[in-house]
Amino acid sequence: MRRASGAAERVGATMAVTLRVPGYREFAFLATSVRVPTTEGESLLEPGGPDLRADLDVGVLTICSGSRGWPAAVHGGRVEATDDAVRVYADAIEFADRIDVSRARQAQADAAEKLRHDRDDTAAYDALRRANVRMAVAALAHPGPGAR
Repeated sequence: MRRASGAAERVGATMAVTLRVPGYREFAFLATSVRVPTTEGESLLEPGGPDLRADLDVGVLTICSGSRGWPAAVHGGRVEATDDAVRVYADAIEFADRIDVSRARQAQADAAEKLRHDRDDTAAYDALRRANVRMAVAALAHPGPGAR
């Protein structure tokens, strides 16, 4: 994981975060950190950290404000970060509390079935990867039995 440097000196500092997703209005808010999945690995962005321009990968994006975090499934795009601002241009994003678990589970099963018949089906592999991320993120908002 790539970690932002210089953040320790700015404890409690915030940065402006902007989320842009096709078909939705732009969202802007303050955060203390943002964890993003990039094609180069996971990056933790904090106020005072180095600039970053990277392609987003399929994975979990987490926005934190103090001790509270909002996980989301992100499916590609770009991220740009400066000392005090983060701009996320996501192809698609689903926050944990908005994921339709039944639909994600069905997408997971459909993709797995396609891969069982054709292990070289890259579209099915990508669909399975997205469904797995959606299920993992949903589990963060809706923990199963026995979770605390």
